[in-house]
Amino acid sequence: MATETTPPKSQTAASNPLFASLGNTDWVKLWSDAPAKIYADGWGKVLGLAADRLQDQAAYLKQLSQCTDPAEALKLNAAFAQQSVSRLWNDGTKIFDGVRSITSTEPTR
Repeated sequence: MATETTPPKSQTAASNPLFASLGNTDWVKLWSDAPAKIYADGWGKVLGLAADRLQDQAAYLKQLSQCTDPAEALKLNAAFAQQSVSRLWNDGTKIFDGVRSITSTEPTR
């Protein structure tokens, strides 16, 4: 009959070759501050803008559900499409300007 024992710390899941990256954080030290800041700020902006676009879509669908005739629905659809393209262009500009400002203010090593 085998008895169960806890594995020594050297044999935990993080030390398993399949999961080596989970326990080894040395690779994080290789990143300089600028790329990490770009990544964090960039994704923060992207997620915020995505949330704004989802709110726009929800408002559009609410208005569309209240349309009483096809002409009104087509007019609303055209306005929403035009607004979406305009906001997509502006959102892209905001993201790239944000990345550009981060990279131009960070000191080089």
